Amino acid sequence: MKTKTTNKEIKSNFYKVLSIGYCDAQYLLQYKKPFAYTCGTYGWNADFYEIGNVCISTGYRPIGEKVDYNLLQELEKQARNICLDYELNRETKENQVDELLNKLINSVK
Repeated sequence: MKTKTTNKEIKSNFYKVLSIGYCDAQYLLQYKKPFAYTCGTYGWNADFYEIGNVCISTGYRPIGEKVDYNLLQELEKQARNICLDYELNRETKENQVDELLNKLINSVK
């Protein structure tokens, strides 16, 4: 279950926060669950995923450091192919998508 939080809390509790637009990483985050969300005057802003000591913010108004869009699209395409490969079991898919997610996180220094 997600808890409501603030942008200030997220920024103060994580070393690095990455910003990804709404639905731009749906396959990369397929096997992860958000731990928190923010909302404001106009409704829901973003969901937050904890990956190691990094937080990924994704939504209509995400916060944090933007990731390279071309790299994100390339990795998302690879994750989509993995998720839609029905010859692989769930554990294998999850491990392969985690590797792509770690590649994305490590690309942002």
